[in-house]
Amino acid sequence: MSNVKSRSIHRSILCSFAFILGVLAGALAQKTMGVGNILRAAGIPYPTSRASSGPTVLPIVKIPAAYRGQMLLFILAGQSNMVGWAPIREDNRTDPRIFVFSNDYHWRMASEPVDNAYNQVDQISLDRFAFFGPSMAFALASLDRQPQIIIGLIPCAKGSSAIAEWQRNPSDQSLYGSCLKRALAASPMGHMSGILFFQGETDAQDPKRFPHPEPHPFEWAKLFTAFVADLRQDLQDPDLPVVLAQLGSDPVSEDFPNWNIVKKQQSSLELPMTAMITTDDLPLMDGLHFTADSYQIIGKRFADAYWDLVERRPVK
Repeated sequence: MSNVKSRSIHRSILCSFAFILGVLAGALAQKTMGVGNILRAAGIPYPTSRASSGPTVLPIVKIPAAYRGQMLLFILAGQSNMVGWAPIREDNRTDPRIFVFSNDYHWRMASEPVDNAYNQVDQISLDRFAFFGPSMAFALASLDRQPQIIIGLIPCAKGSSAIAEWQRNPSDQSLYGSCLKRALAASPMGHMSGILFFQGETDAQDPKRFPHPEPHPFEWAKLFTAFVADLRQDLQDPDLPVVLAQLGSDPVSEDFPNWNIVKKQQSSLELPMTAMITTDDLPLMDGLHFTADSYQIIGKRFADAYWDLVERRPVK
């Protein structure tokens, strides 16, 4: 083979490889905060709701009679860092004491991805991609502290959502309404025990470049306070524990000029029965989403903060 022909083949291979990398990067970018807005701004269609084949989910289960009405139920709300974005680990753990009220409104044994979109009922919170996140780590760490409990996870998070989209709206076509609907549908199996919330990246975006959904960096604390108060009222539990995760390290991007504003808003919260965990000391995978190891730590921090909060709760 001549050197010219050989170089031509090599160039073709490299171009093909570059194209494949570009496709993969594009798929990753679709999940990254704000990229949907970037694509729309460039005039490239970016659908907001897509079906997902996703990984195979575990079968629907019949909850054992001894567990019915005894589960500790946890709402998982926020955006993509609650959904989970890290590759699923080979040592993905499960436990027969952890269940998930899946997006198809059936109970299953919980496994990653917890927020799997298989047969999703509420399209408003559909995520095309859901991978390894902090919620299973939270449940497993909770069992380490309280081995006698049974846990039910209720995924409600939506990638790229803004805090304004979590404001009270009874319609199940809203994130708030869908979340409330799921919580009430799952409630016969136990009692609502807490809310885990991880959100804020979208509100840190440049509002001039990315106006939809509208970011509210300077009103984040006020809007989050309203969300908590309304959900507690609708669930008829004024002392429902809430643990939120603060944003991670600054992505150092012009797309997120209000990152530290949102972080300050989060740290300024003074709500009863509410705790905040930090994440800015943990490695990121892509500048916004965390590695699997980081999600493991975040899940444990959620659990420690939750149980410390509950154990300090005054007895009425």
